[in-house]
Amino acid sequence: MEITPRRLRETGAAYLLLAPALILLAVWFAYPIVSSVLLSFEKVNIFHYSQRQFIALANYRSLFADPVFGSTIRITITFVLLVVPAQTILALTAALIVNGTRRGRTFFRTAFFIPYVTSTVAVTAVFMDLFTVGHPLPRLLALVGFPDTSWYASVTLALPFIALIYVWMNIGLYMVIFLSGLQSIAPELSEAAMVDGADRPQIFWRITLPLLRPFTFFVLVSGIIQAFQVFDQAYVVSGGTVLGGPAGATSTIVIYIFAEAFRYNRLGTASSAAVILLVIVSTATAILRSIFREEAAVAR
Repeated sequence: MEITPRRLRETGAAYLLLAPALILLAVWFAYPIVSSVLLSFEKVNIFHYSQRQFIALANYRSLFADPVFGSTIRITITFVLLVVPAQTILALTAALIVNGTRRGRTFFRTAFFIPYVTSTVAVTAVFMDLFTVGHPLPRLLALVGFPDTSWYASVTLALPFIALIYVWMNIGLYMVIFLSGLQSIAPELSEAAMVDGADRPQIFWRITLPLLRPFTFFVLVSGIIQAFQVFDQAYVVSGGTVLGGPAGATSTIVIYIFAEAFRYNRLGTASSAAVILLVIVSTATAILRSIFREEAAVAR
């Protein structure tokens, strides 16, 4: 392609317009990632930050030898497997219902979205009150086999309790995304399919869901990234004292990173855990991208 003065001017103007966004990306994303990677190879005292000592892979060796870190990975993956499918299915179901309504669509969209912008601390505190032993809600759930106990204080129920709060708060965001995808689908496609004799389930599986593939991919990737970084709910449940309480049942990777950095003054170990978290999330995203690419190839 021939490089003309006009093309050079257009390219320069494009980069000039992109410069503010690129600078912000570098300051808020690229620089912290690079700094975390460098700190993961060093012994760092947060009160004597300038006196860092290079220790190669010692931080990583101590992490993989720490059973607590292994437990946090298991707990975090369990949490992700609980919330991502649940919030995706519920958000898609809510979007289908709202999209099918003729009146009040704006109201329902706003109502579903409000929990996402509400204070996490406030929502968690309300749920803790609702799921306290003796409250009508635990008594009602006891009729279907759940124990009448304070869920947030139970070793077995604390993680599902946090997952419940997390899903309830995030459904609105992903419902809005799915709703925008549904509204981008031409209604003529469904009408033509109905004329050809297709029923609603067939239209959903063969037309709606394939056309929602880009939105589904975005929802799943965003859900995985956010779920791996869950912190607020677990911190509030533990009262900010015993992180990951009760008995470490809600000790996620980010809780572990926070404790290592700001409780035990091991910034190098915390950075190593953050790098491992980045690798896990990147791997999960790459696998998901590969799956969706293969599905798109098969569909074609």
